Amino acid sequence: MSARLSAVEIAQRLGRPTPTPEQVAVIEAPVEPVLVVAGAGSGKTETMSSRVVWLVANELVAPEDVLGLTFTRKAAGELAERVRRRLRGLRAVGLGPAPAPGADGPHGLGDGEPVVSTYHAYAASLVTDHGLRLGVEPQSTVLSDAGAWQLASDVVESWLGDLPGVEAAPSTLAAALVQLAGECAEHLVDPEELVSFVDDLETRVRALPKDDRSVAKLGAHVPGEPYAKVRDLLAVQRARKAVVPLLEEYVRRKRDAEQLDFGDQVLLAARLAREVPAVAAGERARHRVVLLDEYQDTSYAQLTLLRALFGAGHPVTAVGDPHQSIYGWRGASAGNLGRFPGHFPRADGTPAARLPLATSWRNDEAVLAAANLVAAPLNAAPEAGAVAVLRPRPGAGTGRVRAAFSATVEEEAAEVAARLAEVWRADSERLAVQRRVPGADPRPRRTAAVLCRKRSQFTVLQRALRDAGLPVEVVGLGGLLTTPEVADVVATLHVLHDPARGDHLARLLTGARWRLGARDLAALGAWARHLQRRRAGLPPDPHEPGEEPLVLPDEVEAVSLVEALDDLPGAGWSGPDGRSLSPRAHARLSRLAAVLRRLRNRTHLPVPDLVGEVERALLLDVEVAARPGSSPASARANLDALADAAASFSAGSQRPGLGGFLAWLDAAEVRERGLEQGASDVSTDAVQLLTVHASKGLEWDVVAVPGLVERTFPASGETDPGWLGGAGALGVLPYPLRGDREGLPRFDVEGAGTQKELDTARQRFLEACGQHQLAEERRLAYVAFTRAKEELLLSGAHWDDAAKPREPSRFLREVLEAPPGAVPGLVVVPPAPAPEPGAPNPRTANPQRVVWPVDPLASRRVEVDAGAALVRAAMAERAAGGAAAGPEAGGPEGGAVDEETAAWAEQSRLLLTERATAHDAPGVLLPAHLSASRLVTLAQDPDALALQLRRPVPQEPRPATRRGTAFHAWLEQRFTASSLLDLVDLPGSADEDAADDAELEALQRRFLASEWAARDPVAVEVSVETPVADLVVRGRVDAVFAAVGADGRTRWDVVDWKTGRPPEGEAARARDVQLAVYRLAWSRWRGVPLEDVSAAFFYASTGETVRPVDLLGAEDLERLVRSVPPA
Repeated sequence: MSARLSAVEIAQRLGRPTPTPEQVAVIEAPVEPVLVVAGAGSGKTETMSSRVVWLVANELVAPEDVLGLTFTRKAAGELAERVRRRLRGLRAVGLGPAPAPGADGPHGLGDGEPVVSTYHAYAASLVTDHGLRLGVEPQSTVLSDAGAWQLASDVVESWLGDLPGVEAAPSTLAAALVQLAGECAEHLVDPEELVSFVDDLETRVRALPKDDRSVAKLGAHVPGEPYAKVRDLLAVQRARKAVVPLLEEYVRRKRDAEQLDFGDQVLLAARLAREVPAVAAGERARHRVVLLDEYQDTSYAQLTLLRALFGAGHPVTAVGDPHQSIYGWRGASAGNLGRFPGHFPRADGTPAARLPLATSWRNDEAVLAAANLVAAPLNAAPEAGAVAVLRPRPGAGTGRVRAAFSATVEEEAAEVAARLAEVWRADSERLAVQRRVPGADPRPRRTAAVLCRKRSQFTVLQRALRDAGLPVEVVGLGGLLTTPEVADVVATLHVLHDPARGDHLARLLTGARWRLGARDLAALGAWARHLQRRRAGLPPDPHEPGEEPLVLPDEVEAVSLVEALDDLPGAGWSGPDGRSLSPRAHARLSRLAAVLRRLRNRTHLPVPDLVGEVERALLLDVEVAARPGSSPASARANLDALADAAASFSAGSQRPGLGGFLAWLDAAEVRERGLEQGASDVSTDAVQLLTVHASKGLEWDVVAVPGLVERTFPASGETDPGWLGGAGALGVLPYPLRGDREGLPRFDVEGAGTQKELDTARQRFLEACGQHQLAEERRLAYVAFTRAKEELLLSGAHWDDAAKPREPSRFLREVLEAPPGAVPGLVVVPPAPAPEPGAPNPRTANPQRVVWPVDPLASRRVEVDAGAALVRAAMAERAAGGAAAGPEAGGPEGGAVDEETAAWAEQSRLLLTERATAHDAPGVLLPAHLSASRLVTLAQDPDALALQLRRPVPQEPRPATRRGTAFHAWLEQRFTASSLLDLVDLPGSADEDAADDAELEALQRRFLASEWAARDPVAVEVSVETPVADLVVRGRVDAVFAAVGADGRTRWDVVDWKTGRPPEGEAARARDVQLAVYRLAWSRWRGVPLEDVSAAFFYASTGETVRPVDLLGAEDLERLVRSVPPA
């Protein structure tokens, strides 16, 4: 069928910008396989959504026939929302196919909508629907990253067998186990294949003669001793082989517990697609057009799955950018994109077409020029396939690239912070004018981020940013653990969990609140030794003669600082060497001991609750709220992120205890890329500090990329061991076993005839791996540079912690050495002189001197003391007027209030604050969208909704929830074909008191006996949204029925299936809000009077239909929304 509407016509009718010729070529591409190479910021999401609209408008495909896959839920949500808006716009302007009579859904085009999901969710749906064909139970639970890590940790800690050649800490081994399991799944490799490979490799290597002279003298059949470096690589392979039994145990435990991790889901989905023809046939029939986003990040298993389902000419549009393939360490292959035309040929067998999107709609000219310079060498790589160079958009600004190279990393951080502070202050002044002058510059505050290659860079940068008066948000769990407030919470959790962790207690003792000095710390240590001698039965003074103890001191368990704190000496105690605690230190230690005792009584709480208790006990909530220049949200962003991490761990772990949580945090801290936390959102409330890997898919107005020195960024050197050795080698699958091996360096063992030739091949392999890693680093730099819209700050420093000075990164040099005018808007700060050969590191030769204990107020001391004096004076005046006998107001340092009184006053303040917090509804900023179930919560408990929105906590999964889901799925299958949904969108996931497993058939029988079984719905599982007050409320209607009355008017029944029992009283009235929203949404979408739409709950547990009376109307719902206390 030929197209009757062009992409330009559709855009004009919808009031959208006219697409460029490049975009038109993609939008109007034939309905056949096509590859779209879309550079960074080239508008791929807009173009993909426009292609769906063009296909639907020209009746080439129905909306529900389209499948879109991407990598993150955020990206999937953005694409789905954009497509839905465009499709609704089509109907509004009278374009597109006419809907079937009585089957027009709220989106206005037929009774369906495109299916947009993540690659993993799609694979999971195939396993759920067809897993029984492979012996996999549909109800298998999915292990989160935290759950998988904890299971691996349990396997390692309980392992009693030998691990020859494995020299790794348990946490390192657990991480390697998870990684190796994931790589085996991503490349469809059975563990036995790994064992066979290692055995074959060793046999082949050991059989080689030494060299040509040995062959001439002894013959080729006499083996020679491998070279030392070859013996080392063989040892690594044997150690990896030794891990295989652990891997098999890990797999066995998952199978016995009916658990799957994300790698298992893709592996099983690929097997289904390859081994069960009916699965592939069904998916092709269901999804007539397929869109694959971020295709360059797909793994071999995903490629296998997609080729088996949609190869051989099926209309697949793949979109990606080989220059942004930065996830090779987790299985992605940059070569997948270049090989797409051959992997997904047209129906006649010819390679798929290749189309470019090469206009950057994000970057200004200078930023784009710098990015293109860094990416230029990538175009020579075979997998690049002649990628078009990105060009700036019409009317793009000049932009700015600022380059600086400092003497030390501290000076570099100060340089970065100073420029970002200039931007921040300029925006603050402009926003102040906005508030005073109507019609002033309406732009919001510019967003800013600092992107680091390694998390070890965070500490010095965060300190410099805060010293410059900037609010800072650290993104990502690994980096989060370096922030002071989070580090204090985690240190306290360690002390509560393990009394031997005196190292964590030392952080608290020397921190801003307790501020113990060196003398008092030494006295506390002396007291711990005194307790140990007392426990051993020795005299207090080690020099005092006495009877030999029955137990030798070496056999007595050491007394930790934590135990010493819990059993403090009397105020007059003095050790044998004269050490004693000062009165002030004794009082502070007593208060800290009391705090820890109270917290120990709460260690039975769920981890998220305990984290909150620790935060409040340390007064960190007050501390961060008092930060100057920070909004409440940005001030506590790090604490909220830790709470989210605790909630995520608890929801995804089988045994979510404190010990497991702390071990998980330790793993996140030591692993460079951390434990993945998902995409973040760009913030205008703070400068965001994150790794380059975490920045993928995001953009900011101003971006700083520090640490541009060799061996930091790029992190690789001239050589790299690849799979032959190096850090983390235990978890790496040998390249010859990987599905994408054709795009990886090759260790040519087969081509070597002697040990000498093999050693030469090894060296060539290391060099090839070095070049391969350098290309990965170059792609990473390209991603970092293209995150900036207006301004890019590039910097480095000669001196960090290394003994020798660092050389400027080749990425920085390529920008600086470009021809004049190649980077418009380039500003070069005069660089620091290069150090003389042999010069000492100034950071170690001239160590920084600090005062201990550190003053937490530092340069703000005078200002804060002056303000405190004013407050004390006001309090004194007030006291003089009403309570002359009261004590003079003063702080602990002033001496006006004794320590015990101060402690009672502090506890009283906390109790009053807790009471006020409990009685005052917490303010909250409502999001732009709210679900119907959240409105139910609002009607039932507004305070609970406010807390949920301020700090969401995942619901604990329950078997009953799966029964609700199963019942809904049965109904949907009975009425119509199933749609693909993310787990969080599944109907029934919010049902309370859902039936247990034994009742599922009973639920079905009660439905079949109801009035609804004999009626045919006009719509099933329909997504609806409608504006209420200042937000959009979304939901999913289970079923809509229509009936024509005697007067000829059509009346509608909106029905929601429930598997629990009908609530009573206030709970019932609150639940009615859900139906009120659905009824209003259907009325508006159909354009029918509200009185013609009725609504009902069907409770399958009792078989009754409940029709609430006096459902809320539009004005009532608006009043309900506005009842939420403002932020």
